[in-house]
Amino acid sequence: MDGFNYVSNIPGTAEDAVLIGRGSSIIKMTADHWRSQVAAASERIGLRLEFMSKQHHLVRRFAVKEIARTGRPLSEPEISRRLKLPQQRVHQILDDLESHLFFLVRNSKGAVSWAYPFTADQTPHTVIRKSRPPARAA
Repeated sequence: MDGFNYVSNIPGTAEDAVLIGRGSSIIKMTADHWRSQVAAASERIGLRLEFMSKQHHLVRRFAVKEIARTGRPLSEPEISRRLKLPQQRVHQILDDLESHLFFLVRNSKGAVSWAYPFTADQTPHTVIRKSRPPARAA
């Protein structure tokens, strides 16, 4: 559901629509249909997040923010020290997050180098953030 603009006139009329950009095309769908698609996606995402504890969210958010801020990989000892969590627990959490395929990736040295949507690796993609330096995009 990327790249959408919500266009609303009078709710419930034919003009209550969402425009979705896909490549060079723009697709128009009713706002009700779009809302149902978003609700279904939200439910699926919620199910995928059920395994995560508060500590999982803490570690993931920290990795995302720090990689965006510093542009460098994060080692397990650094995450452990900065979040005041036992290193074994951090290792277990990173295993869990990485095994669920879309949260983060560790490099060959075991450091978190990718925490969606940011990466410490060189890519052709950059995220421009208001009032912050640019960050590498995964």
